[in-house]
Parts: sequence; C-alpha cells; structure tokens
Amino acid sequence: MKINNNKELWSEWMGDHIEDSKVSETFSQQLLRKWVFRGTECGCIFDSDEKGIMVGGYAEGSDAELPMRGLDWGFTIEEFTEALDDADREGCFAWHEAHDQDLGNMITEEEWNAERIRNRNDSTSSTPN
Repeated sequence: MKINNNKELWSEWMGDHIEDSKVSETFSQQLLRKWVFRGTECGCIFDSDEKGIMVGGYAEGSDAELPMRGLDWGFTIEEFTEALDDADREGCFAWHEAHDQDLGNMITEEEWNAERIRNRNDSTSSTPN
C-alpha cells in the first residue's frame, strides 16, 4: 500500500485504522510525532508537510547534527520503517559517542539479567562458617 498522508501512515504503522472523518491530519501528525519519539531507542524526530515526511535521529547531550531523512508521499511502510531504523541507529551511535560509550562493550538486557542472577546465586551459595 502506498501511504499518502499521516492518517494512512498511522494506520499502517500502528495497525490502528483511523476511518473516522473527525480525526484530522493534524491529530494524526501529533500521534506520529509522539510515537516515533517513544517508539525508538534514541527518541527520533518526526515531521510532515504537503510533500511527505521527515524522520531524524536524536542524541540527547550531543552536539551532533543528525540528518533528516525525507520520504515523499507515496512511500510504503517498509520504506518508512527502513528510514526510521536508520535514523534511530544514527541517533544511538551519536549518543554513545557523545557519552563515551563503547558500542562494542555494551551488553544486552538478557546478558545483564543473567549476570545479575549469577552474582546473586554466588552470594547466597557461599555461607559463612
């Protein structure tokens, strides 16, 4: 499906079909701004106009000027997702770089939880004499 406005993008991306004629393009744009920010790791930026949409990464605490990625109306949900994923990746990279975080040393949540459980088990298994 080709996406030609904010209502269609919201419907395709979130699976929430907005058929109500009372829901405006402006309200759909506000929903997209909110959920693009909340639904990405770095809190991406979303905007739209009569030509299409723009998404960009964000890196709090960074002076990095991240590019906005534009898509003209008539794009597919796959093209939107790819642009958003790329913007999010750039934002996360800039954040880690600004905060001196080595991406190679980052552990996943599962690894962190496993280490925490292992440490807890180690501390409870050794009983003092």
